[in-house]
Amino acid sequence: MRTTQTFSISFFIRKKKNQPETALLYTRITVNGQSIEISLKRSLPTNRWNQSASKLYGSSIESQQLNKKIDETKTLLYNAYDSLLKEGQIISALAVKSRFLGNDQKHATLIHLLSYHKNKMTGVLKQGTLKNYTTTEAYIVDFLKKHLHTSDIFLKHVNRQQKVDISNYKIS
Repeated sequence: MRTTQTFSISFFIRKKKNQPETALLYTRITVNGQSIEISLKRSLPTNRWNQSASKLYGSSIESQQLNKKIDETKTLLYNAYDSLLKEGQIISALAVKSRFLGNDQKHATLIHLLSYHKNKMTGVLKQGTLKNYTTTEAYIVDFLKKHLHTSDIFLKHVNRQQKVDISNYKIS
C-alpha cells in the first residue's frame, strides 16, 4: 500500500526551569509537516541524554527502563498510525495522538448498555417482559454496588472468567 503522506516520530527533552540538571521526556509526532507533542511524564538527567540516538547513555537500570519505554512508545505510535491507515481514516498528528492515548474510542458501560436496550425495546416488548428487564437492571446495579463497589463498569473490563462469590448475595 503506497501512501503520499509523511510520518515521523522523534524524542526530545526539555530542561526543567527550576532544576536544569534534569529534564522531561517528550515525543513529537509529525504527519505531513504538522506536528504535535506528547509528554511521556518521565524525568531524566540531561547529561546522559543522547539526542542523535534518542536514548539515554549508560547501562544502569534507569537507562534500560527509560530506553525500553522509548522503544515501546515508538512501537505503539507506529501501531496507531498503521491502524488508522488500515481503517481508511484521515491521518493527522492529532488523530495518531488520540489513537495512541485511547481518546478516539468511546467506551460503553454496562449501565449505559442496559438503559439503551430498555429505551429501544420499550415500544417492542410487552409490559410484562419489559418489567423483567427492569428487575434485572436493578439486580445488576445492586450487584455492582455491593460486590464491585462501583456504580458502573466499562464493558471492556467485564471479565467472564473472573470468579465472584455470590453465595452471600441475596436476591430479594
